Amino acid sequence: MIWKNRRGLTLVEALVSIVLVSALLLGIVGAFIIARLGVDRAKHRMMAMNTIRECMEQEIRAGYLGGYPESDYYVTFNSANAKEFAIETTQQGTLTGTIKPDPFPATTYTIGTSPKTARYKKVGFVVEWTEKLFGGASMPTSRERAVAYVADHN
Repeated sequence: MIWKNRRGLTLVEALVSIVLVSALLLGIVGAFIIARLGVDRAKHRMMAMNTIRECMEQEIRAGYLGGYPESDYYVTFNSANAKEFAIETTQQGTLTGTIKPDPFPATTYTIGTSPKTARYKKVGFVVEWTEKLFGGASMPTSRERAVAYVADHN
């Protein structure tokens, strides 16, 4: 029997189209999830850098004492212990990180020759945190480090 006015889809055509549409939708959903993880990571990096900036400003205001590697050279931080802080608080919980002074020894730099010399001291901090993925899995430790050279007026 030959069908002359065949309308609609056969079962095979319908199944193939469902498989194709499902594959496309899974790809789009995966792209949204990856984009969301990237946005969260960028937000956490920004929060970490803001914390570093605040700590640097606090050190400079407190009269930074850098240049003494044999002792604790930070005024507001103990270089032996990391300080915990909240990077982000959400309904799922709080993402905490640690901040500590830069691991490299503080030094005072002299640029130029007398009478036009400039002395600079180094202020630096490192922030570390562990990102959580969907489902509670952890990523490797994320780390941000920043160093500033501050004019020495002594």
